[in-house]
Amino acid sequence: MDYRTIVVGTDGSVTATSALRAAVRFATRCKAKLVLVCAFDPPRISRAMAETVLEHAARSARGEGVEVEVETGGAEPAGLILGVAERRGAGLVVVGNKGIGEATRFRLGSVPDRVAHQAGCDVLVVDTSGAPGPTRADRGYRTLLIGTDGSATASEAARKGLELAMILRADAELIYVGDPIVGAITLEETAATAPERVTVRTHVAQGDPTNRIVGVATEIDADLVVVGNKGMSGARRFLLGSVPNQLAHAVPTDILIVKTVDRALSDIAPGHGAVVTAGGRRLAVYRDDEGGLHAVSPRCTHMGCTVDWNDADRTWDCPCHGSRYGTDGAVIKGPADKELAAAEISE
Repeated sequence: MDYRTIVVGTDGSVTATSALRAAVRFATRCKAKLVLVCAFDPPRISRAMAETVLEHAARSARGEGVEVEVETGGAEPAGLILGVAERRGAGLVVVGNKGIGEATRFRLGSVPDRVAHQAGCDVLVVDTSGAPGPTRADRGYRTLLIGTDGSATASEAARKGLELAMILRADAELIYVGDPIVGAITLEETAATAPERVTVRTHVAQGDPTNRIVGVATEIDADLVVVGNKGMSGARRFLLGSVPNQLAHAVPTDILIVKTVDRALSDIAPGHGAVVTAGGRRLAVYRDDEGGLHAVSPRCTHMGCTVDWNDADRTWDCPCHGSRYGTDGAVIKGPADKELAAAEISE
Protein backbone atom coordinates (compact mmCIF):
# COMPACT_ATOMS: atom_id res chain seq x y z
CA MET A 1 0.00 0.00 0.00
CA ASP A 2 1.28 3.48 -0.84
CA TYR A 3 -0.47 5.11 2.12
CA ARG A 4 2.63 6.79 3.54
CA THR A 5 0.75 10.10 3.77
CA ILE A 6 -2.97 10.34 4.55
CA VAL A 7 -4.91 13.62 4.30
CA VAL A 8 -8.15 14.21 6.19
CA GLY A 9 -10.25 17.36 6.38
CA THR A 10 -12.06 18.46 9.51
CA ASP A 11 -14.09 21.38 10.79
CA GLY A 12 -14.58 20.01 14.30
CA SER A 13 -18.12 18.77 13.57
CA VAL A 14 -19.31 15.42 14.89
CA THR A 15 -19.41 13.85 11.43
CA ALA A 16 -15.99 15.19 10.41
CA THR A 17 -14.60 13.83 13.69
CA SER A 18 -15.94 10.37 12.78
CA ALA A 19 -13.99 10.54 9.50
CA LEU A 20 -10.92 11.70 11.43
CA ARG A 21 -11.10 8.61 13.67
CA ALA A 22 -11.18 6.40 10.58
CA ALA A 23 -8.14 8.22 9.19
CA VAL A 24 -6.27 7.72 12.47
CA ARG A 25 -7.06 4.01 12.37
CA PHE A 26 -5.73 3.72 8.81
CA ALA A 27 -2.62 5.72 9.70
CA THR A 28 -1.94 3.45 12.66
CA ARG A 29 -2.29 0.27 10.63
CA CYS A 30 -0.32 1.56 7.63
CA LYS A 31 2.31 3.40 9.72
CA ALA A 32 1.48 6.56 7.78
CA LYS A 33 1.82 10.26 8.48
CA LEU A 34 -1.50 12.04 8.94
CA VAL A 35 -2.02 15.55 7.56
CA LEU A 36 -5.01 17.35 9.13
CA VAL A 37 -6.62 20.12 7.06
CA CYS A 38 -9.09 22.79 8.16
CA ALA A 39 -10.27 25.68 6.00
CA PHE A 40 -11.29 29.00 7.54
CA ASP A 41 -14.08 31.06 6.05
CA PRO A 42 -15.24 33.91 8.33
CA PRO A 43 -17.72 34.33 9.84
CA ARG A 44 -18.55 30.60 9.86
CA ILE A 45 -15.00 29.55 10.79
CA SER A 46 -12.33 32.12 11.64
CA ARG A 47 -8.61 31.44 11.37
CA ALA A 48 -8.39 31.19 15.16
CA MET A 49 -11.26 28.69 15.22
CA ALA A 50 -9.61 26.59 12.49
CA GLU A 51 -6.32 26.54 14.39
CA THR A 52 -8.11 25.47 17.57
CA VAL A 53 -9.91 22.67 15.72
CA LEU A 54 -6.61 21.44 14.31
CA GLU A 55 -4.89 21.67 17.68
CA HIS A 56 -7.52 19.46 19.34
CA ALA A 57 -7.62 17.01 16.43
CA ALA A 58 -3.82 16.72 16.30
CA ARG A 59 -3.62 16.12 20.05
CA SER A 60 -6.16 13.30 19.76
CA ALA A 61 -4.34 11.65 16.84
CA ARG A 62 -0.92 11.92 18.47
CA GLY A 63 -2.43 10.24 21.52
CA GLU A 64 -2.87 7.18 19.28
CA GLY A 65 0.82 7.25 18.37
CA VAL A 66 0.31 8.77 14.90
CA GLU A 67 2.74 11.25 13.32
CA VAL A 68 0.68 14.38 12.60
CA GLU A 69 1.09 17.60 10.66
CA VAL A 70 -1.55 20.30 10.18
CA GLU A 71 -2.47 22.78 7.46
CA THR A 72 -5.04 25.56 7.32
CA GLY A 73 -5.95 28.08 4.67
CA GLY A 74 -8.60 30.47 3.47
CA ALA A 75 -9.55 28.37 0.44
CA GLU A 76 -12.83 26.56 -0.10
CA PRO A 77 -12.65 23.26 1.90
CA ALA A 78 -12.66 20.80 -1.01
CA GLY A 79 -10.09 22.84 -2.93
CA LEU A 80 -7.84 23.06 0.12
CA ILE A 81 -8.02 19.31 0.77
CA LEU A 82 -7.30 18.48 -2.87
CA GLY A 83 -4.44 20.97 -3.04
CA VAL A 84 -2.80 19.66 0.12
CA ALA A 85 -3.18 16.05 -1.05
CA GLU A 86 -1.52 16.83 -4.38
CA ARG A 87 1.30 18.88 -2.87
CA ARG A 88 2.00 16.28 -0.19
CA GLY A 89 1.85 13.33 -2.59
CA ALA A 90 -0.83 11.70 -0.46
CA GLY A 91 -1.78 8.10 -1.12
CA LEU A 92 -5.17 8.42 0.57
CA VAL A 93 -7.72 11.15 1.33
CA VAL A 94 -10.39 10.47 3.96
CA VAL A 95 -13.76 12.27 3.98
CA GLY A 96 -17.06 11.70 5.73
CA ASN A 97 -20.13 11.30 3.55
CA LYS A 98 -21.71 14.15 5.51
CA GLY A 99 -18.42 15.83 6.22
CA ILE A 100 -17.17 19.36 6.58
CA GLY A 101 -20.17 21.59 6.82
CA GLU A 102 -22.66 19.60 4.75
CA ALA A 103 -25.88 18.69 6.56
CA THR A 104 -27.01 15.96 4.17
CA ARG A 105 -25.53 12.78 2.75
CA PHE A 106 -23.03 13.90 0.20
CA ARG A 107 -24.42 15.15 -3.09
CA LEU A 108 -23.05 16.55 -6.31
CA GLY A 109 -21.17 19.73 -5.44
CA SER A 110 -20.60 18.92 -1.76
CA VAL A 111 -17.12 18.61 -0.29
CA PRO A 112 -17.05 14.76 -0.13
CA ASP A 113 -18.47 14.41 -3.63
CA ARG A 114 -15.96 16.82 -5.16
CA VAL A 115 -13.03 15.19 -3.37
CA ALA A 116 -14.17 11.70 -4.43
CA HIS A 117 -14.39 12.84 -8.07
CA GLN A 118 -11.23 14.94 -8.32
CA ALA A 119 -8.62 13.47 -5.97
CA GLY A 120 -5.50 12.15 -7.66
CA CYS A 121 -5.22 9.31 -5.13
CA ASP A 122 -7.41 6.78 -3.32
CA VAL A 123 -10.39 8.16 -1.37
CA LEU A 124 -11.98 6.61 1.72
CA VAL A 125 -15.58 7.81 2.14
CA VAL A 126 -16.67 7.16 5.73
CA ASP A 127 -20.35 6.54 6.46
CA THR A 128 -21.02 9.01 9.28
CA SER A 129 -24.80 8.58 9.34
CA GLY A 130 -24.59 7.01 12.80
CA ALA A 131 -22.48 9.79 14.32
CA PRO A 132 -21.74 10.45 17.14
CA GLY A 133 -21.82 6.69 17.79
CA PRO A 134 -19.01 4.30 16.81
CA THR A 135 -18.34 3.98 13.08
CA ARG A 136 -17.40 0.76 11.32
CA ALA A 137 -13.81 1.98 11.31
CA ASP A 138 -13.97 2.41 15.08
CA ARG A 139 -15.10 -1.20 15.45
CA GLY A 140 -12.48 -2.37 12.98
CA TYR A 141 -12.97 -3.37 9.36
CA ARG A 142 -13.63 -7.10 9.74
CA THR A 143 -15.13 -7.87 6.31
CA LEU A 144 -14.14 -6.23 3.01
CA LEU A 145 -16.34 -6.58 -0.10
CA ILE A 146 -14.21 -6.09 -3.22
CA GLY A 147 -15.79 -5.57 -6.63
CA THR A 148 -14.09 -6.62 -9.88
CA ASP A 149 -14.98 -7.25 -13.50
CA GLY A 150 -11.64 -8.77 -14.46
CA SER A 151 -10.35 -5.66 -16.26
CA ALA A 152 -6.80 -4.50 -15.61
CA THR A 153 -7.96 -1.48 -13.63
CA ALA A 154 -10.51 -3.40 -11.56
CA SER A 155 -7.91 -6.10 -10.90
CA GLU A 156 -5.55 -3.43 -9.56
CA ALA A 157 -8.25 -2.26 -7.16
CA ALA A 158 -8.89 -5.87 -6.14
CA ARG A 159 -5.17 -6.39 -5.48
CA LYS A 160 -5.10 -3.37 -3.20
CA GLY A 161 -8.27 -4.53 -1.44
CA LEU A 162 -6.81 -7.98 -0.78
CA GLU A 163 -3.60 -6.51 0.61
CA LEU A 164 -5.63 -4.14 2.76
CA ALA A 165 -7.45 -7.18 4.15
CA MET A 166 -4.04 -8.52 5.19
CA ILE A 167 -3.04 -5.26 6.87
CA LEU A 168 -6.39 -4.87 8.64
CA ARG A 169 -6.60 -8.60 9.48
CA ALA A 170 -9.98 -8.76 7.79
CA ASP A 171 -11.78 -11.34 5.67
CA ALA A 172 -12.17 -10.58 1.95
CA GLU A 173 -15.25 -11.21 -0.16
CA LEU A 174 -14.95 -10.81 -3.93
CA ILE A 175 -17.96 -10.01 -6.11
CA TYR A 176 -18.37 -10.20 -9.88
CA VAL A 177 -21.59 -9.02 -11.50
CA GLY A 178 -22.21 -10.50 -14.95
CA ASP A 179 -21.85 -13.77 -16.82
CA PRO A 180 -21.59 -16.66 -14.30
CA ILE A 181 -18.95 -18.62 -16.22
CA VAL A 182 -16.70 -15.60 -16.84
CA GLY A 183 -17.28 -14.50 -13.27
CA ALA A 184 -16.26 -17.84 -11.80
CA ILE A 185 -12.99 -17.80 -13.78
CA THR A 186 -12.29 -14.15 -12.95
CA LEU A 187 -12.89 -14.63 -9.23
CA GLU A 188 -10.77 -17.78 -9.11
CA GLU A 189 -7.85 -15.95 -10.74
CA THR A 190 -8.29 -12.90 -8.50
CA ALA A 191 -8.54 -14.96 -5.30
CA ALA A 192 -5.30 -16.73 -6.22
CA THR A 193 -3.45 -13.40 -5.94
CA ALA A 194 -4.45 -12.87 -2.30
CA PRO A 195 -1.70 -12.74 0.32
CA GLU A 196 -1.39 -15.79 2.55
CA ARG A 197 -3.68 -16.00 5.58
CA VAL A 198 -6.38 -13.84 3.97
CA THR A 199 -9.66 -15.73 3.93
CA VAL A 200 -11.38 -15.16 0.57
CA ARG A 201 -14.98 -15.93 -0.37
CA THR A 202 -16.55 -15.21 -3.75
CA HIS A 203 -19.92 -14.09 -5.10
CA VAL A 204 -21.15 -14.16 -8.71
CA ALA A 205 -24.31 -12.14 -9.30
CA GLN A 206 -26.37 -10.97 -12.25
CA GLY A 207 -28.26 -7.73 -12.70
CA ASP A 208 -27.45 -4.09 -12.08
CA PRO A 209 -23.89 -3.90 -10.63
CA THR A 210 -24.69 -1.18 -8.10
CA ASN A 211 -27.82 -2.89 -6.81
CA ARG A 212 -26.16 -6.28 -6.55
CA ILE A 213 -23.08 -4.94 -4.74
CA VAL A 214 -25.26 -2.96 -2.33
CA GLY A 215 -27.37 -6.08 -1.77
CA VAL A 216 -24.41 -8.32 -1.02
CA ALA A 217 -22.79 -5.66 1.19
CA THR A 218 -25.98 -5.56 3.23
CA GLU A 219 -26.36 -9.34 3.28
CA ILE A 220 -22.87 -10.04 4.60
CA ASP A 221 -22.76 -6.88 6.74
CA ALA A 222 -19.59 -5.66 5.00
CA ASP A 223 -17.59 -3.04 6.86
CA LEU A 224 -15.84 -1.66 3.77
CA VAL A 225 -16.54 -1.85 0.03
CA VAL A 226 -13.54 -1.52 -2.31
CA VAL A 227 -13.89 -0.55 -5.98
CA GLY A 228 -11.70 1.11 -8.60
CA ASN A 229 -12.54 4.56 -9.89
CA LYS A 230 -12.57 3.08 -13.40
CA GLY A 231 -13.96 -0.25 -12.34
CA MET A 232 -17.01 -1.95 -13.81
CA SER A 233 -18.08 0.96 -16.02
CA GLY A 234 -15.81 0.93 -19.05
CA ALA A 235 -12.59 2.81 -19.66
CA ARG A 236 -13.65 6.26 -18.47
CA ARG A 237 -12.82 7.80 -15.13
CA PHE A 238 -15.90 7.45 -12.96
CA LEU A 239 -18.67 9.92 -13.79
CA LEU A 240 -22.14 10.65 -12.52
CA GLY A 241 -24.11 7.45 -13.17
CA SER A 242 -21.13 5.09 -13.24
CA VAL A 243 -20.85 2.20 -10.79
CA PRO A 244 -18.23 3.67 -8.38
CA ASN A 245 -20.13 6.96 -8.17
CA GLN A 246 -23.48 5.25 -7.60
CA LEU A 247 -21.97 3.02 -4.93
CA ALA A 248 -20.45 5.99 -3.12
CA HIS A 249 -23.94 7.42 -2.78
CA ALA A 250 -25.85 4.19 -2.12
CA VAL A 251 -23.75 1.63 -0.27
CA PRO A 252 -24.70 1.38 3.45
CA THR A 253 -21.12 1.27 4.68
CA ASP A 254 -17.70 2.86 4.17
CA ILE A 255 -16.27 2.74 0.65
CA LEU A 256 -12.69 2.88 -0.59
CA ILE A 257 -12.44 4.24 -4.15
CA VAL A 258 -9.09 3.15 -5.54
CA LYS A 259 -7.42 5.28 -8.20
CA THR A 260 -6.56 2.74 -10.88
CA VAL A 261 -4.24 4.11 -13.51
CA ASP A 262 -2.09 1.62 -15.39
CA ARG A 263 1.54 2.63 -15.68
CA ALA A 264 3.65 1.72 -18.68
CA LEU A 265 7.40 1.19 -19.06
CA SER A 266 7.63 4.52 -20.83
CA ASP A 267 6.34 6.24 -17.67
CA ILE A 268 9.39 5.14 -15.64
CA ALA A 269 12.09 7.82 -15.60
CA PRO A 270 15.79 7.02 -15.00
CA GLY A 271 16.47 6.41 -11.31
CA HIS A 272 12.87 5.43 -10.60
CA GLY A 273 10.76 2.28 -10.41
CA ALA A 274 7.15 1.14 -10.67
CA VAL A 275 5.02 -1.97 -10.71
CA VAL A 276 3.73 -2.26 -14.28
CA THR A 277 2.10 -4.74 -16.63
CA ALA A 278 4.49 -5.67 -19.43
CA GLY A 279 4.16 -8.55 -21.86
CA GLY A 280 1.08 -9.77 -20.04
CA ARG A 281 2.97 -10.04 -16.73
CA ARG A 282 2.91 -7.89 -13.60
CA LEU A 283 6.51 -6.85 -12.85
CA ALA A 284 8.45 -4.57 -10.51
CA VAL A 285 10.65 -2.57 -12.89
CA TYR A 286 13.53 -0.21 -12.09
CA ARG A 287 15.17 2.01 -14.71
CA ASP A 288 18.78 2.83 -13.82
CA ASP A 289 20.44 6.20 -14.42
CA GLU A 290 21.69 5.02 -17.83
CA GLY A 291 18.19 3.95 -18.89
CA GLY A 292 18.63 0.19 -18.43
CA LEU A 293 15.64 -1.81 -17.17
CA HIS A 294 15.80 -4.26 -14.25
CA ALA A 295 12.71 -6.37 -13.56
CA VAL A 296 11.84 -8.66 -10.67
CA SER A 297 8.71 -10.36 -9.39
CA PRO A 298 6.52 -7.86 -7.50
CA ARG A 299 5.28 -10.43 -4.96
CA CYS A 300 6.98 -10.34 -1.58
CA THR A 301 8.52 -13.73 -0.79
CA HIS A 302 7.33 -13.53 2.83
CA MET A 303 3.54 -13.73 2.41
CA GLY A 304 2.78 -12.66 -1.14
CA CYS A 305 1.89 -8.97 -0.87
CA THR A 306 2.82 -6.72 -3.80
CA VAL A 307 5.83 -4.51 -3.17
CA ASP A 308 5.80 -0.71 -3.60
CA TRP A 309 8.59 1.42 -5.03
CA ASN A 310 10.35 3.59 -2.41
CA ASP A 311 11.67 6.52 -4.41
CA ALA A 312 13.66 8.03 -1.53
CA ASP A 313 15.78 4.92 -0.90
CA ARG A 314 15.48 3.27 -4.32
CA THR A 315 14.16 0.05 -2.83
CA TRP A 316 11.17 -2.24 -3.19
CA ASP A 317 9.26 -2.21 0.11
CA CYS A 318 6.51 -4.59 1.20
CA PRO A 319 3.60 -2.68 2.77
CA CYS A 320 2.30 -5.68 4.73
CA HIS A 321 5.19 -6.58 7.02
CA GLY A 322 8.04 -4.24 6.17
CA SER A 323 10.36 -6.42 4.10
CA ARG A 324 12.72 -4.44 1.88
CA TYR A 325 14.53 -5.43 -1.32
CA GLY A 326 17.19 -3.85 -3.53
CA THR A 327 16.58 -2.99 -7.17
CA ASP A 328 18.03 -6.40 -8.07
CA GLY A 329 15.58 -8.15 -5.76
CA ALA A 330 18.11 -8.94 -3.02
CA VAL A 331 16.74 -8.92 0.54
CA ILE A 332 17.83 -5.84 2.50
CA LYS A 333 15.53 -6.33 5.50
CA GLY A 334 13.23 -9.15 6.63
CA PRO A 335 11.04 -10.83 7.62
CA ALA A 336 11.47 -12.07 4.03
CA ASP A 337 14.55 -14.27 3.61
CA LYS A 338 14.28 -15.05 -0.10
CA GLU A 339 15.04 -12.60 -2.90
CA LEU A 340 12.53 -11.43 -5.50
CA ALA A 341 12.88 -13.56 -8.62
CA ALA A 342 14.55 -11.83 -11.58
CA ALA A 343 12.55 -11.46 -14.81
CA GLU A 344 13.50 -10.77 -18.41
CA ILE A 345 12.17 -7.53 -19.88
CA SER A 346 12.68 -5.31 -22.92
CA GLU A 347 10.99 -2.20 -24.29
